[in-house]
Amino acid sequence: CPCRKKDTATDAITTAARQIAQTVKAKAIVCFTLQGSTVLRAAQERATVPVLGITPFKETARQLVMSWGVYPDLPRSGSFGFSADDEDFFNYENPAVDEQADDFDMVLKNACRAALRKGLVSDPNDLLVVTAGIPFGTPGAANIIRLLPAAGPSCWDGVCRVEDV
Repeated sequence: CPCRKKDTATDAITTAARQIAQTVKAKAIVCFTLQGSTVLRAAQERATVPVLGITPFKETARQLVMSWGVYPDLPRSGSFGFSADDEDFFNYENPAVDEQADDFDMVLKNACRAALRKGLVSDPNDLLVVTAGIPFGTPGAANIIRLLPAAGPSCWDGVCRVEDV
């Protein structure tokens, strides 16, 4: 089973995500995943909050829907850091990474939107614990954990940073 604990960096990140979510009373854990193993590890031992699994692959999303406490999300092309035609959504060996979508803040904003769409957050100050692997497209490489409000990565306590253009 890909979700079996193995003492890897991904296991450390997902265990920390569960602990952080419980400590700060986050509304959900958001995991970016290719084949679903990161999401399954986060949901292991019946996580106390829902786990939103964002994947660019239809087959992975279909498999994750069968897991307890997991809400799979299949984002539009480009919003995950990937862009692909329909037939490429099944190409696990060579995911099409979209170079211009490598903006991590944009990926985090899309995670917040997905949590809102799924009904996991209702207030801009609701907290999300996000895990991801950078660079995108590397299976089993969760190496980032981020705590952010549902309003997005540039907001905290209702105050949003405005970037000059």
